[in-house]
Amino acid sequence: MHPEWQRICNEFLQATSYAVGDLEEGWAAKYDFDKRPPTYMRYDDAVVRIPLGPRELPPSPDLWELIQNRRSRRNFLCEPMTLNELNILLWGTQGITADMGDYQIRATPSAGALYPIETYLLVNNVEGLEKGLYHLDVEEWCLEGLKLEDVSETAYALTENQEMTSRAAVNFVWTAVVNRTRHKYRERAYRYIWWDAGHVAQNLHIAANGLGLGVSTIGHWFDKEMNEYLGIDGQEHLSVLMASVGKVEGKDWLHDRRPR
Repeated sequence: MHPEWQRICNEFLQATSYAVGDLEEGWAAKYDFDKRPPTYMRYDDAVVRIPLGPRELPPSPDLWELIQNRRSRRNFLCEPMTLNELNILLWGTQGITADMGDYQIRATPSAGALYPIETYLLVNNVEGLEKGLYHLDVEEWCLEGLKLEDVSETAYALTENQEMTSRAAVNFVWTAVVNRTRHKYRERAYRYIWWDAGHVAQNLHIAANGLGLGVSTIGHWFDKEMNEYLGIDGQEHLSVLMASVGKVEGKDWLHDRRPR
């Protein structure tokens, strides 16, 4: 590791570390949810809004078998993903599962139930959707079309020529609205945001593998250019993780216990 990078990383860890006596007792528990930043995001100027509606859930593999056989697979076919399959993946990663009055619970855990993670989609090949950049409106449960265009070359270029992104049916781009978490957890928020993103990504792997789809998380992309393409500032709202999903050959691999 370059010495300067190591210094910056170490300073981050120290700046966001706690020691006994550093904090006012119970400060986080005193958080006023009525004053929290908005939990939901919406593009009122979206080109198109696609209601997702209820999901049709197919039979799924046994949970323990699914965990045993979960694999990252990126040998995507040219076959389209169905809109129902995409709906299931979105619900499994960001779907609201309970209303607690002051806040709603989703399919993935989030520090303080603050849910800083937003979902953008680079859609290449999904039945019923034009190619383009979409944003998930979690509250209204619909997709907001932001740019209706061929995004395969954009995904390829922004991930430094990772071929799977141009062949995937859809590329997930997760972003974080920092102040949703920072407003309560202050400097610790930056750690919590990465954890939240990891929870979301793991649920995508489980849900996609359960549907017999291939999925691979991506950690390498050009942050500045990606943030610009999404129309976010890269500081208060920034890209934090990606994943590619698509059809793969057969479903027998779900029962193949050999390492891959």
